[in-house]
Amino acid sequence: MSFKKLILLALSATLLASALVVSASAASKKTSSSNTPINADFVGIVDRGLILDNHPRLNEARQQFAEIARKKENEAKAAADKETDQQKKAQAVQEKRMELAQEEQRLMAPIYQDCEQAVREVAVKRKLTLVLDKFVVLIGGVDITQDVIQQLSRKK
Repeated sequence: MSFKKLILLALSATLLASALVVSASAASKKTSSSNTPINADFVGIVDRGLILDNHPRLNEARQQFAEIARKKENEAKAAADKETDQQKKAQAVQEKRMELAQEEQRLMAPIYQDCEQAVREVAVKRKLTLVLDKFVVLIGGVDITQDVIQQLSRKK
């Protein structure tokens, strides 16, 4: 799986969890019948990929990840060269891949948190009760992607 796909997958999970929390919070405060449909004016939509691509520190994180990936690749080759047993070679390479995945998570976690926080801040400011990924919405909702990007750029 590519780096970008992993990033988008993790951001999807984060935004979905945020949407559920915002929705649950709004639902608990709601005093009218639970059968009342949600007004589309209170639903925000975002393009997660565009938000992530515009994060001010993403390029720095990508550069750091590329350096770490090169280092881990060299370490994996060295570890594999020391082993004669094919199973141990594969295990050494797998360990380096796991270490690389942990490093990626460490580098990207603050960026995901910034994106989630910016979505929350814009949602509160715009009085939105639910925010969804624009790729799961066919009709309706208010696109707040550019507002979120602006919010992130203010936090440099």
